[in-house]
Amino acid sequence: MINSQNLLNDYISSLKPPISLLNVFVGLAAILLAVGLHASPAVMLLTGLSGFLAAGGASALNCYIDRDVDRRMSRTRKRPIPDGRVPASNILLMGLLLLAGGVGLAAVYLNLLTAFLVALGGFWYIFIYTLWLKPRTKWNIVVGGAAGSFSALAGWSAATGSIGLVGCLVAALIFLWTPGHFWGLAIAKSKDYETVEVPMLPVVDGETRASAYTALSNILLFPFTVALYLLSANWSNVIVTTAVGLAVFALNFKFVLANIRLSRIADATSAWRVFKLSASYLFTILCLIVIVHIL
Repeated sequence: MINSQNLLNDYISSLKPPISLLNVFVGLAAILLAVGLHASPAVMLLTGLSGFLAAGGASALNCYIDRDVDRRMSRTRKRPIPDGRVPASNILLMGLLLLAGGVGLAAVYLNLLTAFLVALGGFWYIFIYTLWLKPRTKWNIVVGGAAGSFSALAGWSAATGSIGLVGCLVAALIFLWTPGHFWGLAIAKSKDYETVEVPMLPVVDGETRASAYTALSNILLFPFTVALYLLSANWSNVIVTTAVGLAVFALNFKFVLANIRLSRIADATSAWRVFKLSASYLFTILCLIVIVHIL
């Protein structure tokens, strides 16, 4: 029984639940920004399920493709495939089935535009980022990170059948947030990437310059998130809108300070702190923007 539970955990971990659930959250946030409290629970459930299946499937395929690289990195060598706990062919099959299931679910129960966007997100992550850009250029995550942006567009289209301005802005937020988030990890684990000769930014340009790029990328989120907040705000409730606005400013201020510290110190500890903080930053910012819109 214990072995069966461990095996199940191994398969689940190959779906990279934190990444997959973040994609789901972005899609659901886009739905609420599109139609507010009029959002259909069924549409939200189906969008969340479709997004998780597709994102999880794409993540499993990423684990399959990167299995040899993962085996040589201290951060990833204990993953199920490189550690030999799960056959690579099983993860490949699971990834293909889940990705197809997520796209099919969106096509049958939502609409074809949403299915196309879900499929495009998976395609971008697997082919554009993992197979093409990651082993070739230090800017891999800048272009490849656009994969997460399709979650926002898919959520908006699931609710409306089209793509709207605010949905595009949420997608742009994910696009702008992704490089700084991942570069924080890459700086903290730069020795791993250097060992496997993957041209991540800190490996090619050094940790000092990469830290400066990371800080600049993350600080640019400040004006963008404020603009998105102002555009989404429902000013009929001035007290709530003002309170949320202050929270947006406070969160951005904290994030900016962490990035200024990274640009000055440029060490693994500061980079790891920025990496961890950026995940909660995105989650909280989107929550605040949704709140100020629907209340």
